[in-house]
Amino acid sequence: MNEFHSPKELPQEAQRALFDLLLVLADSKHLLGLRYGEWLSAPVLEASIAAVSMAQDEFGHARLLYGLLESFHKELNLPKRTEEPSQYRNLELLDRAFSDWTDFVVANTVIDTAMTVQLESFKDSRYLPLRQRVAKMLQEERFHFQHGKGWVLRLAGAPKAKAELERRLRTIWPTVSAWLGNPSSHREQVLTQFGLQDTDSEGLRARFAEKIGLLFQQADLSVPMIAWDAITGQSVLTTAPDWTGWDESFRRFSRTGPDRETFAQIESLYAHSYPVE
Repeated sequence: MNEFHSPKELPQEAQRALFDLLLVLADSKHLLGLRYGEWLSAPVLEASIAAVSMAQDEFGHARLLYGLLESFHKELNLPKRTEEPSQYRNLELLDRAFSDWTDFVVANTVIDTAMTVQLESFKDSRYLPLRQRVAKMLQEERFHFQHGKGWVLRLAGAPKAKAELERRLRTIWPTVSAWLGNPSSHREQVLTQFGLQDTDSEGLRARFAEKIGLLFQQADLSVPMIAWDAITGQSVLTTAPDWTGWDESFRRFSRTGPDRETFAQIESLYAHSYPVE
């Protein structure tokens, strides 16, 4: 199969589908980087340093993805969005700051891994500019997962912290699972049809369940959304997402976007203008 070297070379029906997905990823990684960067007050110094390092990685990934999107704007004359919260396509769990360190660990482990699974589907993408950038991002993501894994195992070793960790996982799971996409979406079918990603969302969720399920087993976490299949020896999802109210181009259920404080930080980062009191 031929490769695509620019947005104009993409089949017309795939142009917008890939653009929307890249924007979802770019915004989500940008917001995840911001959330990581807010945790200089992690429980131990080593974790604070790791949080800053991961924030830099995520900002770098976002810049790479935004760079890809620029060529779509230039070659296809796609209009740039208005800068307002409702236009941002980040995973909605990142709309507001993490409430505590457990939130950080859950995001580091589950949200970050979901994004990595999506990136992994591009390793052999026929869209060359994307494929060329994915390897670097995935290399850095291996450290992110190991950091999250270490903290999950640590929290799971204390009964009270373990119970709270399980509660948070059950709370965020439906949103993260849905974020990987709706298999009935025509956009998604187009992406796989033309080899832009290597599997549909059901395949992505299966990979996600396998990776996360193994960790949950190691930590002896009771999370009913994932079960161990003794016959296949794999982790499987036990519940399917509810697509009521789903916006496939934004991969969100709500269109409110980041909260006011978060959006102010986004504007400051773009403008390189940092208010001081």
